[in-house]
Amino acid sequence: MPVRLHCRQETNVERGFILALTLWIIAAIGLVIVAVNTWVSQATENARILKQQADFEVAQADIRNELIFALGTRPLTHRGMEVGKLIEKVDRSDANALMTADFATDSYIKMDGRPYKLESHPDYILRIYDGRGLVNLNAISAPYLRRLLGLFNVSEPIRNSMVDSLEDYSDRDDLTRISGAEEKDYVKLGRQPPANAWLMTPMEAAYVMNWDLVPDLWRRDLDAPLISTCAVSGFNPNTASREALLSNFSGLAEEDLKDLLIRRNERPFRNIREFAAAANTTIRDEPFSYTFAPGSCIIVEVTHQPSGERSRFSLTIDTFSAKTKPWRIDYAFPIPSKTSAADRQLAPEEIFPAPESLDANDRASLENSGAGSSNAMGRESLNDATPNF
Repeated sequence: MPVRLHCRQETNVERGFILALTLWIIAAIGLVIVAVNTWVSQATENARILKQQADFEVAQADIRNELIFALGTRPLTHRGMEVGKLIEKVDRSDANALMTADFATDSYIKMDGRPYKLESHPDYILRIYDGRGLVNLNAISAPYLRRLLGLFNVSEPIRNSMVDSLEDYSDRDDLTRISGAEEKDYVKLGRQPPANAWLMTPMEAAYVMNWDLVPDLWRRDLDAPLISTCAVSGFNPNTASREALLSNFSGLAEEDLKDLLIRRNERPFRNIREFAAAANTTIRDEPFSYTFAPGSCIIVEVTHQPSGERSRFSLTIDTFSAKTKPWRIDYAFPIPSKTSAADRQLAPEEIFPAPESLDANDRASLENSGAGSSNAMGRESLNDATPNF
């Protein structure tokens, strides 16, 4: 009996050990499965994000190329970019008619930042800002800049310092203005010294002395482009924002601005006389510095509506270097989506046409205008016998 009891006890111990070992093995396998499942899930999510980023970059490149094509082939008028069919016939063989025609079409794109759905990429929203309608830090004069900073409740001492420091930052001498700052002042604070050249991007202004003290200005510019460094001349009231208008026109009252924007939306201004009448003011400051057609530099925002991913870039069409560099990207960067939820809810009715649609409208305009060169619209001549103008 004692021998049998001892054997039975050993058997029970072995069975208990095997059971515990089995449970440990099952638990280990479960942990491995969980780890593998987590790794696979993370890898899948990373792959999805990488694919989404790659798709966004490809789409952005496509959109950039479509914009270059549109800017190179479509006329720019006081209304914006004309993308439809010509309303009036233009005799392209008549140089005088060609030079005096306004090339108004039955459809146009306003370049004031309103959203457009892309015909070629329906999931993307496009906003175009005319560089002439923004506050150009490389060209704005001190009085205009002081008015702009006043809109953001910047105190007068800081305002004077920002104006003088910006001029000291971009000029080529080492003389310090009354409230400005030169290299020695930056070095003393351990900051990057001035470039002594024009700003390359609007973000560079954040390195200028005291310009980092106005976060509201930078939040406003991140929300929608307000400042620029475009290499263009003239200011376009047809595409300017509220702040840009109040900065550039000292006699413009806030109460008149709302009516002005409504009037501009219904019928863009053709000249300074129409604008002054609608603004209920007299234009005293450099009336010849204003233009009412978009320039060759635009700021573009592209938003992927499903994800809210957003980017901004500056595009310049360089007609003076058409054979070597007809266009250039001045800067580009991704930005936090300010209103990803709002962007997902946007449903723009207006469409930015694809290159195929633009080409079809161009050909239809050529047929309606009789024979002639399409060079006035930026296209190569379709008829070798017709002179180019």
